[in-house]
Amino acid sequence: MAERSGRRPARMRRVAVLAVVALVGVLAGGGVAWAWWQGEATATAPTAAVRAGTVDVQVVGLGNELVGRGGSVTAPALGLTGAVPGSGDSEIITVRNGGSRPTTVTVTPTRTGSLGTSFTTSASFGAADTGTGCGAGNGTSTTIPAGGTAALCVTVALSASAPSTVQGQAGGVSVALAASLGGTAWTDTGTVVSGAVSAGTVPAPALSCGALGLVSVTFNWTAVPSASRYQFTFGPAATPATVQVPAGTTTYQVTGVAANASARVRAERVFTGGVVWTSVPSDPRTYSIALGLIGTCS
Repeated sequence: MAERSGRRPARMRRVAVLAVVALVGVLAGGGVAWAWWQGEATATAPTAAVRAGTVDVQVVGLGNELVGRGGSVTAPALGLTGAVPGSGDSEIITVRNGGSRPTTVTVTPTRTGSLGTSFTTSASFGAADTGTGCGAGNGTSTTIPAGGTAALCVTVALSASAPSTVQGQAGGVSVALAASLGGTAWTDTGTVVSGAVSAGTVPAPALSCGALGLVSVTFNWTAVPSASRYQFTFGPAATPATVQVPAGTTTYQVTGVAANASARVRAERVFTGGVVWTSVPSDPRTYSIALGLIGTCS
């Protein structure tokens, strides 16, 4: 009986190798690819702390100085009481950038209370304070470096043509500060409020009965220091008459028949440019004059 060998013929081995090569070729031709990547790197932690930037608009020397988010402070030195046509006041407010990066600050001044359009207010960075107004400046917006300051001139004034109806209006000025950090949506705000702002008034004289004469009544009134002249009105309610009395004269004599007539007086102040402010009328007085009789007054 013939003995079988344990080795495969060389021809069969070649066929097996070719089959494996063919299989690899088929897989490669079918779009299957194999790859292996490996990389290494070393990361080093920063030695300094990492912090976010901050935006904080502040003012120097006023109350809480607006440190932190939002807030309001009062600038009592900025005020205008007893204002008359052409008067004004101005002050420098020092704005500080308490943030960590250069910040743009924009200001918006507005009137408050009953102040009408005859009152004007403005604000400008870099403007000189003249005491009654602000000189030329750089406008309402500026960029302040981190930790730096900028001088803001704020003014409030009453127009030289302000009419008599402005008398007694009162309120103030509010200056809104808005800070923003370029390239971000980060902002901060603050408000600076002025001291009192009000228009003056022309005081009314106090009218009194004076000497009573034959067919006459004399009226006297208190002097008003600021008065340029007086307007004295008298007679029946239906047909009153008004006369102008110069400053320095505080009396007027009425003659002529009248029954239950009335009298009152107003003070007037004339300003530069011809603007006239008139006081409210005095309390009235009632008088009567009859032919051949001494007048009466109460």
